[in-house]
Amino acid sequence: MGTTFHTHVRIARSLLLGVAVHVVVILSVALVPLAASAGAAATAQECEGLVARSKELLANAPDSALVFALRAEQCMGFLPSAERQATVLIALGDAHLATGDKPAALGVYQRAQLLVEDALEKEGSRPALVLARSDIRMKIGALHFYLRDWDKSIADYNEAMRILDEAPEGIADDELARRKVRLFNNMAGVHIQLQDHGTALPYFEQALVLNRPLKDARNESSLNNNIGICHMEMGRYDLADQYFLKALAVRKEAGDVRGQAQVLNNLGKNQAKVGHFAAARGHYQQALALGRTAGSRESVVITLESLAMVLDTLGEHRTALQTYRAFKALNDSLYSTETRTTIARLEEEFRRDKEKKVLELEAERKDAEAARQRTWNVALVGALFFLLLTAFLLFKVMRARVRNGLLEQEKLRLEREKLEAEQVALRENLESRERELTANALFLLKKNELIAHIAERLLKAKSTFKQENQPIIQEIVRDLQASEDDHNWKEFEVHFTRVHSTFYQTLQERYPSLTPNERKLCAFLRLNMSTKDISAITQQSLNSITVARSRLRKKLQIEGEEVNLVDFLQAI
Repeated sequence: MGTTFHTHVRIARSLLLGVAVHVVVILSVALVPLAASAGAAATAQECEGLVARSKELLANAPDSALVFALRAEQCMGFLPSAERQATVLIALGDAHLATGDKPAALGVYQRAQLLVEDALEKEGSRPALVLARSDIRMKIGALHFYLRDWDKSIADYNEAMRILDEAPEGIADDELARRKVRLFNNMAGVHIQLQDHGTALPYFEQALVLNRPLKDARNESSLNNNIGICHMEMGRYDLADQYFLKALAVRKEAGDVRGQAQVLNNLGKNQAKVGHFAAARGHYQQALALGRTAGSRESVVITLESLAMVLDTLGEHRTALQTYRAFKALNDSLYSTETRTTIARLEEEFRRDKEKKVLELEAERKDAEAARQRTWNVALVGALFFLLLTAFLLFKVMRARVRNGLLEQEKLRLEREKLEAEQVALRENLESRERELTANALFLLKKNELIAHIAERLLKAKSTFKQENQPIIQEIVRDLQASEDDHNWKEFEVHFTRVHSTFYQTLQERYPSLTPNERKLCAFLRLNMSTKDISAITQQSLNSITVARSRLRKKLQIEGEEVNLVDFLQAI
């Protein structure tokens, strides 16, 4: 007993353990997707936080910005849309460009461009994708600007503007305006480098008008700085100083070290143009310090070149030579032939990759078109087959219907002929019976005439008989005359009813007030017998029959002499 009890206990524990394991497995399976979804959401949020941090450090600490951008690149796969992934790549390209690695910047921008173009092809022109496409094109234009490839730069900016001008509905006006401000600013910057300040100035002024509702301080400072450059190159030095100082104040307030260095370079150049070389040297030295602090080698190389010229003018030739050598070394590193070659190679590879992709897409399109055409051909052949099959079946059905119709017509024809034959037989039978009835009536007529003749002869010869026999003769004559009418009528009525079975019934239904003698008269008239014949059969005078006929017309409600009494009765 004890062993059995422990065995049951062990079995119960095993069952409970198994149930517990299944519950744990089910819960784990149910919770894993939730945990993965929560982890993905957290990773996407962290990725966007890294991008934001990279943008914050870009102006003053480009190396740190690059670190954050590289970390964001590692987790960009968690971002749910192509435009958000492109934002990571744009931030990485900006960081490479800020640290002077222009080939790396171009490669990242091209990756972003391919990513967005693929999404546009698959998803259509969504507003966010269109804006991202324009932004990338603008970034590539800025890269060409730093490489001093003005033609490519202005071409990229024009393409970015075209994308915005052809943007679909649904994009906010401020988003379009903000990008057009930057594009006008950059396009005018190219014209400044080409020494076409008269063309550049309207671009800057138009951008400044667009920026006012946006209240973007960074764009405002950049535009004021660039407008100052235009006025400076056009000889309006005092006006140029005012715009430069506005730009410098905004950038100081924003903590934009690199931007301050850029404005100070322009202030120094403006002072040098009016002959204030000492003041110009002071601006350049401040710009040099800020540029080195920000790690902006482009800004530093511009400052070193301008500072060398001012120091040489001020007679500080040794310092000027050292400054120029520093400028030359940094400039060669920034704009070396190797860098330009690498950039050109990357652009050529990108162009070839795009052409290859276009060819691949064209080949896929042709394959799809061929497959679609094959499908259409198969569908067409199938449709033709079913059409022919349907036509064949319809032909068979119609032929069967025609055959059945002919058979039905033949059947109807035979039935009609049979019916006509039966009608002819009936008509002939009726005519035969009517002839028989008429003959019977004539026989009765002759019989009555014979009886009348016999009675008349007996009456005439009665006087010749013995006296004791005359009462007998008189009785015989009386019996003949008494039984003559009733017997003849009954015999006639039997024959008449056999021929015209419904005549009396119809007559009784329509005219119930007719007397037996009047119905008898109707029967004689139905046989088209004359008044004389009726008089002979009924032993009535001609005058009595004529009066009876007149009375009968009234009871039958026949008005006017145009209706023949015999025709009326034959129609019943």
